[in-house]
Amino acid sequence: MQKPVHHITFYIILSASIFLCSCTGKVTTLRILTDRKELTSAAEIYNSTDENVIVTIHNVSMIDNEVIKNENPDLVIGSFLSSSEIIDLFRPSEAVFPVYETLSGPLDSKGRHFLTPLSFELPLIMGLKETMSLLPDTMLVQPGELREAAAPYTAENNDGRLIRLGFSPTWSPQFLTDLLALRAPDIFSSGMKNSEDTQLTRIVEETQAWISESAGDTAADTAFNNRYRYIPDEYLIIDGRILFARTDFDYWSTLPDTITGALDLRYLSGPRKIPVIKVTSAGIPLKASSPAAASAFIKWLMLPETQSLLMDRWERDGIDVFGFLGGLSSLREVNETYLRSMIPEGHYLQVPESRPLRWSRIREEVIIPWFQSALSTSSTEPTLTEAYRKWDLSSLAEGE
Repeated sequence: MQKPVHHITFYIILSASIFLCSCTGKVTTLRILTDRKELTSAAEIYNSTDENVIVTIHNVSMIDNEVIKNENPDLVIGSFLSSSEIIDLFRPSEAVFPVYETLSGPLDSKGRHFLTPLSFELPLIMGLKETMSLLPDTMLVQPGELREAAAPYTAENNDGRLIRLGFSPTWSPQFLTDLLALRAPDIFSSGMKNSEDTQLTRIVEETQAWISESAGDTAADTAFNNRYRYIPDEYLIIDGRILFARTDFDYWSTLPDTITGALDLRYLSGPRKIPVIKVTSAGIPLKASSPAAASAFIKWLMLPETQSLLMDRWERDGIDVFGFLGGLSSLREVNETYLRSMIPEGHYLQVPESRPLRWSRIREEVIIPWFQSALSTSSTEPTLTEAYRKWDLSSLAEGE
């Protein structure tokens, strides 16, 4: 597959006073809270084209309901905004855009959206072109197909030590959460305290069986990982040490053409469904002081020419960011201009209607460690629900 165009960002500190002096009428300040630093460039461009609006950016590492309440912004742009606690702070929007419908998130009683999806991320599997051509589908690969293709590749030396391994679910922590998204896409929609532990146990057991089938046991799998995987996966693939690796477009876009020219990609999927790993969206809070200005800014961001302008600007200014806001655009038209192939169809995309509050932290600090522990100890005790409750109590104590 041809490598996507690599887009880049430059961070600029805005100074409202520069623009105030050129304004003759009433000036509206639009305060944006975001976890995307590259939007600083968008604010600068917008300020230069509308003398009646001054856009200011406050960047934070993570957005939750408390951050929104404390900052009281006019517009929120960030990832994982679909939790009920955050949605309750937003006003519904009448605006309609030609986006992938499954990305739009919760609706109100009148069918209006609270969020405008801007970009999204999908999981990828990479391998040599010759290897990928043997897979059943030219765009998708399911875990079972990956497992079947990788199994015969296992090889040991005379001492019984693994020297080749097609693929292991443990190599990428993200692959473990990919499996959860594929096998139980809505398992956390009603909150972490209501997760279905029996279903989670089945997924862990399936993953353990996969490891045993390919590596023999978790100890051999871990030993192989420690022995060889300090080398980047793409080089291990080219050298024949492994067959497949989990990746994403953000990483893929950083690889040199000499590497990507030998490799190909498939979307990791279920039966005709690709799990959406992250959606970056925009929402206007109920208490926004400038909702009209916020709505106008969203409409500007959702113009294909605006997104192309921003991606060109980011590339020219020299700081790495893939695609639009770190992912594929929610507008198919924009993806066609820089992805050039593997454009996902909307009916393939699978995304939970909502995610638990603080999802990115929960995924990294609770779900992945719990899954890894369950695989290494062959025990799902404590349950994920219990692990979450312990984490929740400790995180509350940190905030006191």
